[in-house]
This record gives sequence, C-alpha cells and structure tokens, in this order.
Amino acid sequence: METRAARAATVAVVAVTAMTGCHGGEKSATPATASPHGGQSGSASTSPGHTARQLAGALIEPPAGAVAVSRGSGPFETVTKKLSGGAPPVTGDLSCGGPGRTGINVAGSAPSAFVSFAQVGRSPSELLVAASGPAAEQAVTQPIPRACRTVKARAGGTTITAKVISDQPLDIGDGGRIVQTDEVTGGTRLRAWQVLFTGSGYLGTTELVGTNVTRADAVRLARQAHRKAHAALE
Repeated sequence: METRAARAATVAVVAVTAMTGCHGGEKSATPATASPHGGQSGSASTSPGHTARQLAGALIEPPAGAVAVSRGSGPFETVTKKLSGGAPPVTGDLSCGGPGRTGINVAGSAPSAFVSFAQVGRSPSELLVAASGPAAEQAVTQPIPRACRTVKARAGGTTITAKVISDQPLDIGDGGRIVQTDEVTGGTRLRAWQVLFTGSGYLGTTELVGTNVTRADAVRLARQAHRKAHAALE
C-alpha cells in the first residue's frame, strides 16, 4: 500500500483539480465554475431531484477489509475540501488545475457526495455531483488540452510530477471518459486512472490510484459505481 503521505498528496491534487480545471494556461478567478477543458462555458445546472443525501446513498460501498474509509456530502465546494482529508495545499503549476486530471464544471453549491478508502496497493474513490446540461456533457466529451498533459506541483514539501498517458472516450452511462496518469509523488511512482460518467441529472467520477492498478481495474470500479448510481438515481 502506498505511504499515507503519498496518498494525502494525491488526494489533495484531486481536490484542487475538481475545483479549478484547465484554462489554457490561466488560473480561474472563480474555480467552482471553471471549465475543465479550456475556455469558459456555462455551469452545469443542478437537479432538484438529486439531494446530497440521495447522492450519498448512491455511492459504492467500501468492501470488507477496506481501511481509511472517508465519506462526505453537501455542497460541491464543501465536499471537495473534505475530500482533501486535511492534506497540505498544492502549489506550483496549477494553471491546468493540477497534475493530469480532468475537472468538474459545476456551481459550488451543487449537491455532492464522495467516498474514498484504501486497500492493499490501491486507493479507490468516487464523487457524485447533481449536474446536467452542456457542462456535464463537456466533462466527458472534450479531451485534456496538450498543454495540460504534463504538470509539476508541490504539496507540503513533496514534489508531484504527473503525465497524462492516455485520455479516451469510454462507453459508460450516458457518456464517459477514462484518463490514465502516471505520477511520481515524493519518489513514489503511482498510476492513476480517472473515469467520468454522466447519468440523468448527475455527473460521476471514480479514481483508482496505486502502484500496479490497470485499466481493467479502473473500468471495473467505474461500472460498479455507475450501476449503483443508475439504480438509485434514475
């Protein structure tokens, strides 16, 4: 299992990315509504039918033996702070939102929920946000710009270097995308897979981080998450 320090730094990057996104080299002044793939677009509208409590009930359940289980629900802006788990702030090259991640373009008040946990050699997580409209569609249809595919940042004195290896559409839900990122965090090499998917009135993202996690592992996690969300929310 990767060190707690390495995991904390990685989680911090995820939170920063979700709140900023790529702006073609310019950090957004309003991160909660920043477009993840360059340029500006309208925020995804929230769905009155999906409350934070309902989203929390639609998340995957950590399996037996999982450790460091963390959960949270509420406004998107609050949830992403909880998701960082008190990790040190990320600084450095954040014009693209953080090392190699896509972003989520929703209002800071959008109902949201997350779960994260750790297993031997891997750390899975899931985030669900009440969202619909063009911005939700954009998150799963537009690739990360080339200028945002290699990023270096620091968290609590630890250097994080990340490079996007692949960024492809994925047939899941009403539309999906899978991104593979290789990271070096404080000398520890990690592989991260992020899958985004959309459904009726919600946007979901799963992430799998570990030393030897595969695309098949990441897709399996994402499909499990989508099945649970689809059954609970649609």
